[in-house]
Amino acid sequence: MNRALGEGVLYHAVSSYQLLEAMLHRRLFHREERATLLLPDFIVGKYPQWQRLEGRGFFDQVALFPYLRIPHGEEGQVTAQALSAYDALGLPPLEAFSKVYVAGAQFYFSLCLVAKGLAFSFFEDAAGTLSHPQREAGILAERFPRHAALAQKHGLFSGENPLIREVFCCGEAQSAPISLPCPVWDFSVERALGALPVRQRKRLLRFFLPRPLKTQADTILLTQQFSNLGLLGEGEQLALYRALGEGPLAGEHLLIKKHPDDPLDYRQAFPGAEVVAEKFPAELLPWAFRGKRPRRVCAFGSSALANLGESFETLRLPLPGEARP
Repeated sequence: MNRALGEGVLYHAVSSYQLLEAMLHRRLFHREERATLLLPDFIVGKYPQWQRLEGRGFFDQVALFPYLRIPHGEEGQVTAQALSAYDALGLPPLEAFSKVYVAGAQFYFSLCLVAKGLAFSFFEDAAGTLSHPQREAGILAERFPRHAALAQKHGLFSGENPLIREVFCCGEAQSAPISLPCPVWDFSVERALGALPVRQRKRLLRFFLPRPLKTQADTILLTQQFSNLGLLGEGEQLALYRALGEGPLAGEHLLIKKHPDDPLDYRQAFPGAEVVAEKFPAELLPWAFRGKRPRRVCAFGSSALANLGESFETLRLPLPGEARP
């Protein structure tokens, strides 16, 4: 790899939403600078076309951080392995970048920055999550308690780590006021997508979705990844959605857009519904259709709803036992 490509800015992203954030932020704020992107090695199964992010106006260089080869353990061991993993990528030293932007800060790459005392910019995990960091920590702790404890210790859910120089979040999605010692910037993916020139937005969209969607559905259902996060068993999650199809959404002509990390098959739960096969961030839905576009989007508390309100009627579905909003 050419180390000269490291001059400029570095982005780290883990989820589909975070990848979209990084792509948009780079185009809007660092278009004329070199930009390197770090993705997790496990993203390859979800986006086998990940190498297309290198060039094409997206990033100058893209590398895979080997998270799957770093076992959970005590802090010193994990930090040493994360530092060694970064060095093995052949990228410039972290100190060489003018700015480092970290989305998915709870992942172990952030320990490299903490160990070196390097300032970085922080993106919230998903729209609205900055206002309830304890909930996000609890979700991770269900499956990876040592990992969650490390991230909490260093303020990597809440944005409170003293090395964080600024925070980006979706302001209107927060359920409580945000008070941090550093600047907090409102970064709306919905508005950022709208601000892109049409050709650039189409190029970004085609990375995720090679062909526009066609549908006669009136309502889009966004699924959640409850079972993948260990919050529900697969059978429990399917039962939850089956009850939805037999209750509030009975008789609706549905288009089911699964969460990119949701592995379940909903064809039996929603007979006759259309199911989107492609994996992409739901925030792209306003520009994803050719011809008719559904008028409404609904979900069990999906953070994506926060970035769809200017294009669709949105409906947040209450979970069983939860008061209706």
